[in-house]
Amino acid sequence: MAVIRLATTVVTRFFISLVFLAGAVNKILHWHDAEKLLLQTLSDWQAFLGSSDFFHNFLHFIIPLTPLILLVETLFELLGGLLVLLGIKEKLGALLLIFFLVPTTIIMHQFWYVDGAMRELQLIHFLKNVAIVGGLILIVLQGTTQAAPPKPRHPFQ
Repeated sequence: MAVIRLATTVVTRFFISLVFLAGAVNKILHWHDAEKLLLQTLSDWQAFLGSSDFFHNFLHFIIPLTPLILLVETLFELLGGLLVLLGIKEKLGALLLIFFLVPTTIIMHQFWYVDGAMRELQLIHFLKNVAIVGGLILIVLQGTTQAAPPKPRHPFQ
């Protein structure tokens, strides 16, 4: 039973971390494209929220920081994914992934601004990310390792 539990834990860590590690590697390999996508998305937000002085000024301040934001999010994604995968400080890894995923979900999957098939697609991505955050919260609360079963006591001890 312990072998099955260990194998399941390893496979689960792999499944959870795979999407983050693949995303981080993709950003690193296609940095310019990732930067352009983030810049375009932030510009779209600025257009959507242009009537609000606060958001306009905030986004005007944030847009020049796009390379730094992308670097930090990629580091969170890569480090968090590795920590969860390896089971080393997996609670910290899950927390880093939550800090990456929550703003990314809100910024990148704004289903409330689009219509038709695009709205459905963005809503599915949004809800999928919310579900992943739920799984990450479980890791933060419980970890992925199980306590070892108690060793049988020797009858004469």
